[in-house]
Amino acid sequence: TTAAAAAAAVVLILAIVAGGLWMPGTSASALTPEPLVYGALPEGTGAADVIAEAQTRLAAGEGGMSAQRRSLSLGWYFSASPDGAEATVFRREWVDLRWNEDFSGSVVTTAAEATDADGDTVPDVDPVPGTVVGELTYVRNQFRPLSPAPPTASAEAMRALVASSTGAVDILTAGDAMGGARSLLGEWTLDDAQQAALLDVIAASPDLRVLGTTRDRLGREVVGLAGVPSTTANTDVTLLLSVDTGRIVGFESALIDANTDLDLPAGSLIEYTLWDVQDRQDAPR
Repeated sequence: TTAAAAAAAVVLILAIVAGGLWMPGTSASALTPEPLVYGALPEGTGAADVIAEAQTRLAAGEGGMSAQRRSLSLGWYFSASPDGAEATVFRREWVDLRWNEDFSGSVVTTAAEATDADGDTVPDVDPVPGTVVGELTYVRNQFRPLSPAPPTASAEAMRALVASSTGAVDILTAGDAMGGARSLLGEWTLDDAQQAALLDVIAASPDLRVLGTTRDRLGREVVGLAGVPSTTANTDVTLLLSVDTGRIVGFESALIDANTDLDLPAGSLIEYTLWDVQDRQDAPR
């Protein structure tokens, strides 16, 4: 629906506009954060093995999360520079969506710590961390989520939600499934059983790739899965699964080929979003 699409934009879903890249509320940059570097998994470990291990941890309930009508994320999003100026400071943002059963709610975007390309914190950068840089309020019956009720923890139910968010009809590519997961996690905090069902949808993708193990941009140990969305052929997306809990804790998107209009080389990161961040000291309360 139109309202759902608008909501998705508010929670910072990446848009490709007129051959360029556009994101709201971020600093101009001609450089991007460094890609994550992955270490190899044991020989013979495939995507099915990675997801099965994650689901085992989810079944053990090590994440300790309950389903909530809230999505809290910490992220960085590329914004094209109108003057081509380079920047080496990357301003991250908290995005906090909260909504109610009557479809009222709010999205609050707050400045977070800035980093350099290697992920180290850069002090004394405006806006100061904690500054509210955007706020949108939904009145009753205005917000239109993908799933009005807590999503059923089944592969069939999750696939239907993912398909509705991507517009896919038949086969979901891995990139489509990951994009759908991103949309759903942009509206809901899912419990472990729901996350396990969502991983079933991703596991069924025929082109799913395993990248290996790494630490995400908060230092958490993760395994990376990757795929290419059917609608954005020059974009490679990555889903990050926590080694500790099995939960989906991150999403990243990068260019496959260079973008000459923006002077971005192949492999340039264009966004990342991190979840399960509510326990950080600097997280919105």
